[in-house]
Amino acid sequence: MAIADLRVAVSSREPLVPTRRQVGVRTRKKPPLVLRPLHGIWRRTIDGIEVARVALPVRGFPPTLKGTVACQISDLHLDRDEDVARLERAVGLINREAPDLVFLTGDYFSRPETMRRYVGAMRRVLGALKPRVGVMAVAGNHDHWCSFDRVAEALRRTGVEVLSNESRRIAVGGGELVVVGVDDLWSRRAEPARAFRDVRHGDCTIVLAHNPDTALYLRHLKPGVMLSGHTHGGVVRIPLYGSPIQAVLRLGRKFYAGLNRYGDFYIYTNRGLGTFWVRVRLNCRPEISCFSLTPLASELPRSLLKHPRRARVVRQR
Repeated sequence: MAIADLRVAVSSREPLVPTRRQVGVRTRKKPPLVLRPLHGIWRRTIDGIEVARVALPVRGFPPTLKGTVACQISDLHLDRDEDVARLERAVGLINREAPDLVFLTGDYFSRPETMRRYVGAMRRVLGALKPRVGVMAVAGNHDHWCSFDRVAEALRRTGVEVLSNESRRIAVGGGELVVVGVDDLWSRRAEPARAFRDVRHGDCTIVLAHNPDTALYLRHLKPGVMLSGHTHGGVVRIPLYGSPIQAVLRLGRKFYAGLNRYGDFYIYTNRGLGTFWVRVRLNCRPEISCFSLTPLASELPRSLLKHPRRARVVRQR
C-alpha cells in the first residue's frame, strides 16, 4: 500500500498553482485534540493511494506487444488544494512504474469555478508524467458540465492526446495497438461507431470510456478491453457484499470497481483519485491501476491451457 505524502512543489511560473501558504495540507486548521485520531483515519481513507497491479486480458493481443505496461487514473476532481497534492503524489507513483502509456478517464474537476481555479495546477502536475510512449485522455460527465473545451485545451498543452469519439494507432515496442476514446455517456456525447470508424479487423484495441455502461453500446464493435472510472469504486465497500449504493450502473454493482468480464471482453473500472460531494471513502482507497497487458485465456495456445490463466489483481502493500 502506497500512502500519499501530501506535499506540493510550487512553481513561480504558474500563477494558477496554489502557493505554499494556500495549500490546504499545510494551512488548514487542526481539529480539536479529542477528534484528531478520527480525523487522521478519515484523511488516510481519502488520501492513501493504492497501486493495483493488474494482469489485464486483451482480446486480439499480439505477441509483439508482450511486456507492455500501462497506468490509469480517473476522477481527479481537483476542487481543493489537497486534491492537487494527491494528484502530484499519484504522478510520482506512476513514474516509478515506468509505463509505456498513461490513460486518463475523465472527471478532472467537479464544477466550473474549481476548474477555473485549478486548471493551471492540473496542467503543471500532469506535465510531469513520463511514459515511454504517451498520455491519452477522454472526458467525463463533470468535464462537459464544466466546459470541456477549456479542459481539453489545458490537457493538450501538457502533451496529452485527447480523444473524443476517435482513435489513435500507436507503436509500442515491436507492435501496434489502437486506443479508442469514446466521449461521455451521461452527457449524451458518446458515439461508439464514430470512435471505431478507423479501426480495422484484427486490430488490438484499448477503449477509454468514462462510464462503464458505455460497454452496452459498443460490445458489438468487438473491443479488446475497456477502461473506465465514474463510480469512485462505489465509495463505500462492505466486505463480502460490495457497495450498498444502488442504481449507478445499468451493468450492475459488480462493475463498480476492478476487473470484470462482460460477454467476450473485460472491463476495468478504476476507483478514482478524488471525491465528489461527500468526502468519504470506506474500504475504497484512491487508486492507480498499473496494467500488464496479456492475451485473453481463450486466445492462448492450447499448450498453455493445461493450467488456465485467470485474470489477477495484485494490491501493492
